[in-house]
Amino acid sequence: EMARSAVMLRQACRLIPFERSIPAGVQISAELVWRREAWLELSYGVLARGVRGIGALKLPKGLKDGPQQGQRKDELWTTTCFEAFLAAPGEQRYWEVNLAPNGDWAVYRFDGYRSGQTQQELGTPPMVRLQRGTHQLRLDAWIALEPWWTPGICPDLALTAVVDRGPEGLSHWALCHGRKADFHDRSTFLAA
Repeated sequence: EMARSAVMLRQACRLIPFERSIPAGVQISAELVWRREAWLELSYGVLARGVRGIGALKLPKGLKDGPQQGQRKDELWTTTCFEAFLAAPGEQRYWEVNLAPNGDWAVYRFDGYRSGQTQQELGTPPMVRLQRGTHQLRLDAWIALEPWWTPGICPDLALTAVVDRGPEGLSHWALCHGRKADFHDRSTFLAA
């Protein structure tokens, strides 16, 4: 029997929209599980209690529930996208993870605040699974961070989301916000 890997961190939270125009019926929750072997599990839940439900969100065409076959793509944050930011404690460098509902993904490394951006190579692409109901959507993702993350080191992190409501525009969701919607702001990260 395989030994279960040690969970170093489990975080579940409600995300808060930066924009004040968001209807009260729209809510986003995010959950993260960090394992010692540098496996990251992310789950995002969107609840849309309006008449149009999840139909009010702009999502990729032809979505099916279940495992998604995505590819690496840039600028996923220009429409509905679930994100995580990981930072090495006490260091300037950090990583941005982007996950689209159709499984498209990107991981970027930054040397400092919004500077020195490069694509982070992954050993295996993230596994993404999608489930939808009339009023809810859930995205689960599993990401292997080796060999680029130091095993046993728990990251400072932020869980965020961009939600595209079509004509109503983009909304920016995070654990907390500074004066502007800036997911790269380290003061909004949770310390390890």
